[in-house]
Amino acid sequence: MTVTLCIETSSAYCSLALAVEDQVFFRHEELHRRHNEEVLPLLDALYQEAGVVPRDTGLIGFGAGPGSFTGVRIAASIAQGVAMASGCPVVPMAGSGILLRSALAQYKQHAPNRGDSVPSTQTWLTVVSSRADAYYLALYGLTEEQGEDVLTTVHEDRLYTELPQWLQIGQQSLSLVGPRPSWMSEALVFEQTVELAPNAKAMVQPVRNAHSLGQSQPAQQALPIYVEGDSPWKKVARVSSTNPRMNNE
Repeated sequence: MTVTLCIETSSAYCSLALAVEDQVFFRHEELHRRHNEEVLPLLDALYQEAGVVPRDTGLIGFGAGPGSFTGVRIAASIAQGVAMASGCPVVPMAGSGILLRSALAQYKQHAPNRGDSVPSTQTWLTVVSSRADAYYLALYGLTEEQGEDVLTTVHEDRLYTELPQWLQIGQQSLSLVGPRPSWMSEALVFEQTVELAPNAKAMVQPVRNAHSLGQSQPAQQALPIYVEGDSPWKKVARVSSTNPRMNNE
């Protein structure tokens, strides 16, 4: 029996998916800042609904950021705890990749009813809010192999407060997933614009694929992803002391 747990708590939503073979049980609830209060009861209810216990878990995927500082660490902590208890490996996933896969899954889910199809866009920009006018941006290439979406990182997640040089106005076939920053020029036109929360259901198959490719890790390595530029601290010039002894140290 293959049991896969996926956890995504980097946004205002607490998103959990528990896949037993091909059957997926999930919770996707908007909790804002109550993740630490609600996530464990939600997880317990999910295991009960699926008829399995945490020690049956064979693989775990979690949203490793960027996103909410506290939310990302909640996901990492739960992933480590369950993985250590069950002895299973872990797959940390970039939150921007989860966000994009969630958008693609939404298109496919509604395609039969609305006549829509997944956009032909081959390049996708993901945007995740940070603080004030700062946003995490990443750029992905999208291809399809044997019926599955394959994402290639063109520019990895980094924190920006202005339009990066690599994001050119007039770039062809570019779509946006996430909020549009206020400082982003209106001259930058997107083929598609989608704003939604990352969903753990979209993680299940990519996590299993990553594990099959040998990309899973032991529980001790279930850590948040460090994003370049993501620090509220700035270096300041050293202030000279009037104490000669201190200046010589």
